[in-house]
Amino acid sequence: MAKSAKIKMRKPISTVTLLAWGLLALATAFDHIPSFRAAALILYAVDWLALAIAATLTKRKQTLIIRPGMILPLFISTLLLFQRKIRMTMQPAATIWLVTACFMLLTLPMLLAAEKQVPDERADDEKYWGRAVILALVVLLSAHSWACLSNAAFDQSAGSAQTAYITEKWREKHKFSWDYHLRVAASGKTESLTFQIGAGSYNCVSEGDNVTVTEHPGFWGAPYYTWEIPQSP
Repeated sequence: MAKSAKIKMRKPISTVTLLAWGLLALATAFDHIPSFRAAALILYAVDWLALAIAATLTKRKQTLIIRPGMILPLFISTLLLFQRKIRMTMQPAATIWLVTACFMLLTLPMLLAAEKQVPDERADDEKYWGRAVILALVVLLSAHSWACLSNAAFDQSAGSAQTAYITEKWREKHKFSWDYHLRVAASGKTESLTFQIGAGSYNCVSEGDNVTVTEHPGFWGAPYYTWEIPQSP
């Protein structure tokens, strides 16, 4: 009887939580298909906005920070987007920070208001300001990564291509993985461009090889660069 009583007391998974995980799974799948990356970014944004609205409308009895069903989609999507963002080669632009600020204004106030509803004693005595700082950092990282990636994903321009050459290539060892880098010199650029690449591309090129570098204007007005090995005639 005691066991059955415990089972009855378990709260069912909310529709919003299921929707958040479903959108995250779909966005992650789309993110691996280049032609669907714009759709993936839209799904990420809808996921965050839905969670923020749900957190505000639902009476909070527990902090988002320690409630896995609500916060994990945010953390996972933030990590996935940040990993892609650090592989980009893009010029800094004020418009990216403007988009970041707009994204934060759409989600952060609602998340902070939801956290405010939770008494400190229900958050393992962790004060509201501490939880607010964690949420603000997560949303800031998410918003900036989203702005940088959407700058490329929503851009439909052909770009301006030119031939450059590899001046240096190197790799960096981490605890469980390697990072691979190329540095290329392009005409008209006072500074060389650095790209983070995959292991397969790293093994296919050598220092001194010619590559094609394309400069794109960017959807938000922040120029970014792509590279490729020239096709053999």
